[in-house]
Amino acid sequence: MMILSGVEFTERELLERAVRNARPKNRNAYKTRWIVIKSVFGVGSGVANALCREFDLDPDEDLKP
Repeated sequence: MMILSGVEFTERELLERAVRNARPKNRNAYKTRWIVIKSVFGVGSGVANALCREFDLDPDEDLKP
């Protein structure tokens, strides 16, 4: 449990928020979710895919910037 600015969060809740809200950096590029997650977290493709699936997200979904 973490308290940030008076609000309690678990590490899992913060991780899920980061995964759900990750977007491509380039405004003109659509990218698949797992590629964005890979870049944001600095992990490999397998871990990026697993993070997406862990939070019931489609790793192959195209994300808008």
